[in-house]
Amino acid sequence: MYRFYINKVDDDYHFMELARAFLPDDGFETIPYTGNPIKYLPSKTSFLVNEKGSDDREEIKREFYGLLSDLTGIRPPWGTLTGVRPLKPALMICGKSSVEEMEHVMKDRYLMTDEKASLIADIAAYQLAYVKGIPWEKASMYIGIPFCPTRCAYCSFASNVAPASEHAVYLENLLKETAYMGKLTEEHSTALESIYIGGGTPTTLTASQLDRLINGVSEAFGIDPASLEFTVEAGRPDTITKEKLDTLKRLGISRISINPQSMKDRTLQLIGRDHTADDIRKGYRLAKETGFDVINADIIAGLPEEDEKDFTDTLSEIIGLGADNITIHTLSVKKGSRLKENDPAYYRKNAATVSAMLDISRDMLTEAGFSPYYIYRQKHQIGALENVGWCRPGKHSIYNIRIMEDKQTIIGLGAGAVGKVYYPDEDRLERIANVSNYKIYSERFDDMLARKDEYYR
Repeated sequence: MYRFYINKVDDDYHFMELARAFLPDDGFETIPYTGNPIKYLPSKTSFLVNEKGSDDREEIKREFYGLLSDLTGIRPPWGTLTGVRPLKPALMICGKSSVEEMEHVMKDRYLMTDEKASLIADIAAYQLAYVKGIPWEKASMYIGIPFCPTRCAYCSFASNVAPASEHAVYLENLLKETAYMGKLTEEHSTALESIYIGGGTPTTLTASQLDRLINGVSEAFGIDPASLEFTVEAGRPDTITKEKLDTLKRLGISRISINPQSMKDRTLQLIGRDHTADDIRKGYRLAKETGFDVINADIIAGLPEEDEKDFTDTLSEIIGLGADNITIHTLSVKKGSRLKENDPAYYRKNAATVSAMLDISRDMLTEAGFSPYYIYRQKHQIGALENVGWCRPGKHSIYNIRIMEDKQTIIGLGAGAVGKVYYPDEDRLERIANVSNYKIYSERFDDMLARKDEYYR
């Protein structure tokens, strides 16, 4: 067990998160040290950080990064950055200087590699070119459908395998919550910029249920789905039917997501998916025939037993199937997932292989005409790496960008939905979360409605 005494620091959170990129959770302890003078007894496992007493947190983190690198031989490519949104500091710098200068600052201030700084610069350049301004006076909306045909081994989301009768009960309450929130937004003249129906797998619902839900949203908020970015996840191909896709298209839905994660049948079995790669191919062909404006896809780097060739084959095929918007996820092994229970240290393995997969994705997607347009990171990702959304020019998801900016109100409806209220004068967010379990959501439904009032309190 290493002990790191961090001098002149009241809160050790950022230092603890940085240490996690190098060491297992039970392998270290970070201790804020604000006493003066400091009484400290060094040893082979006990270290003082910031002996000279700097007040600059980033300077202290750079020193700590160097110490951790010396102890472990590891140099995480994101340097001292530990937050979910590495683009936020980059865009702040761009507000005062050029993208090129920002790239240099990110390397010097945060010790990130040339490759990651270049990636951040590319994403910043895309957003500056294609995303004009931040319409904080508008809101985006997330609607959660917490059901899936099976539960994936890596999943920690509000996703459940439940009978059709449970789907029906849940939908009735969700429609009531939608109507209630619609009245509030009308009273306060809140316009919507984008809507995202996720989960779970929304296309677990029947075609008639999807019809009721989308018409309910349209009526409650007085919108035409075709007039704004409206995404419905059809993530699992075993839930896709022609009737459902025709229903979504008829109602004006502009984009859907079909999320293969892998095109290798053995991998799909290992992660608990009850479909084959051929089912994914059929789903894409059917979606293309239906004529959606944009088809999103998710792929995961670092799935069990996969190597670089497996990943390359998957990405090559998804590009060939015609996805317009592809997010490359680094596997995150979260608490509550089956993979975490079976192997708590899984996320500390195969970092070099996954890093190579991400490099491959950048080369392949760039060559295919895609640009990186948003990025985020999660805890317990293999190699402390990242998730990057790529799109054909102009095919980006404004919802994905806004959710990462933290400068817009996000209305959350349904089980597992987390809303955020943005206060522009203070540049501050407040979370408004529904419960994640769909049964508790129904049992405490009056409370869920009461929480909607908090958006305008």
